[in-house]
Amino acid sequence: MKTLILAAASALTLGTFASAALAQDTSNNADVGRVYGSIGVQGQDNHKTNSNLGSVNARVGTKITQHFGVEGEAAFGTNDDTTAAGKYRLTNKVGVYGVGYLPVSSNIDLLGRVGVSDTDLKAPAAAGKLEQGTAVDYGVGAQYHFNGDYAARLDYTKSDFQNHKGTTGTTSVSLVKKF
Repeated sequence: MKTLILAAASALTLGTFASAALAQDTSNNADVGRVYGSIGVQGQDNHKTNSNLGSVNARVGTKITQHFGVEGEAAFGTNDDTTAAGKYRLTNKVGVYGVGYLPVSSNIDLLGRVGVSDTDLKAPAAAGKLEQGTAVDYGVGAQYHFNGDYAARLDYTKSDFQNHKGTTGTTSVSLVKKF
């Protein structure tokens, strides 16, 4: 499944660059067609296992239009959480998302994102495969632009795992750099 997600993310990224290169009117938004990258920290609240895990994340994306873009994300666990069932740790999470932007001022954008992710969680054998595997993700957030190249981003993403494996809520804080 990870291979499928990575292949889809690669194809989407290549298609995005082609679309951005063909864009004719970027006068309404200087960010259309620009690639951005971000690095941040996130906290993941796993509802069925009652574990709280931290991670670092990295994202790469671009705006296709003033109000729509795509991004890929990878996250790697930074801490363990021990519950009554045992010790949990996020190994990694990868995802690809469509992102909607709503500019509310010259420095602030509200955003929403929807996508698919794959999560690998180290968990006690008795816990089974709860809160890992393929999930549909959706969330909201905001970003504040310091200038034309840097922004701070705060977002919340909910992951709904296939086959009733549970849900997680992830809060992220990131520094964004546009290229």
